[in-house]
Amino acid sequence: MTVTDNHTEHQDHSGAHHEAPEVVDGRQRLAIWLFIGGDFVSMGALMFTYLYLRGVNTTNGWMSIVGMPTQGRTLATLEAGDYTPITNIESKLSTSLNWEIVLALVVSAAILWIGERQLRAARTNDRSFPFYAILASAVATVAIWLQLEQLQKVPQYFVSSNDSSVLMHTTYGSAMMALGTSVIIHAVILILLGIGLTIRSARGVISHDRWFQVRLVRFFWVWVAVSSVILGGMTTLFAGH
Repeated sequence: MTVTDNHTEHQDHSGAHHEAPEVVDGRQRLAIWLFIGGDFVSMGALMFTYLYLRGVNTTNGWMSIVGMPTQGRTLATLEAGDYTPITNIESKLSTSLNWEIVLALVVSAAILWIGERQLRAARTNDRSFPFYAILASAVATVAIWLQLEQLQKVPQYFVSSNDSSVLMHTTYGSAMMALGTSVIIHAVILILLGIGLTIRSARGVISHDRWFQVRLVRFFWVWVAVSSVILGGMTTLFAGH
């Protein structure tokens, strides 16, 4: 392989050209920021929908079945044979569980960030980074488990119409299911990224002098944590009843 003073590219004996690491890193950083920007738009759309539906609150249907505030029946009520209409409008989901999910994502981002700092500061190959990566993934898994538990608390209603029963959720319940599903999808992506970093680090592809990929993943991981804080604040302050 030869290197010339007038070129930033490297050339091997076969004539193939390889871009300088700085060029590749700059392009990859641009790509991850564009990806985060696209995800920001998607999350913004979900948040706008939540706030819009909460603000409009058509026919007071935010936390009740639209047009039928006292005719919704839970599945448990139907199975028990008690067809007494529900008279209470549902309440918001657990605030404490909501913030536990946020905390798990923030902690996982902090763990990965610490691992990156340790990797970059190491003067020799540091074998501890896989531990940080897998630990961050494990904490993200806890966030998924908590979010699934939260989604199970979303009330479901059976509404009778024209001799048939239809399973329905309130507007609030539907919005929370959409936001919760988004959190789960993001956490799954984090877990896959964490596992990928662990494997690549164990193989020596990632080391104290080759940490650029870790930084790219950390950008996205921190964004997910920040967006979870925003979602947590929004669903806590603007839930309603």
